[in-house]
Amino acid sequence: MDEFEKIEKLRARADVSYEEAKAALGEANGDLLDAMIILEKQGKVKGPEQQVHSTEYTTDASYEMVPVAKAKARGGDVGKKIKEFLKRAIDFLSNNYIEITRKSEHVINIPLWLAILALIFGWWAVIVLIVVSLFFDWNYRFYGKDDLKKANDVVDKAKETAEQVKDSFREE
Repeated sequence: MDEFEKIEKLRARADVSYEEAKAALGEANGDLLDAMIILEKQGKVKGPEQQVHSTEYTTDASYEMVPVAKAKARGGDVGKKIKEFLKRAIDFLSNNYIEITRKSEHVINIPLWLAILALIFGWWAVIVLIVVSLFFDWNYRFYGKDDLKKANDVVDKAKETAEQVKDSFREE
């Protein structure tokens, strides 16, 4: 391999200028490997990342397990996922509402976040009021930016059950 080919190969591998490759090759007396080492020592080339691969499990004390850089990135991903979850939860709770009606007459609209707070701080009272109110023709409907069909289906089933219980008491 002539000098020009060596310089071109060094330039391609090290991503340095022609002059830098020629100077390093001259300093290494034409040896490509030595020229690459010289460029690394000068800080013009990033050294290879250290990797160890083995298919054998060993307990040799001379080997030390080094944490992989991806483990740190995974920790950042968890924080990012939590942040995204909280962002979606706040958006969901702020843009969806519960409409309360009685005998088809509008009573009040409550933001979902306020309903959740009421459940958290007074769950026993809220659940009792909801169950009792279903027997007195109160209706609950979820609406807002998101698709809340499943929540409305649950409310409809609860209303149907309350109606069945009321009918069973009327028959007796």
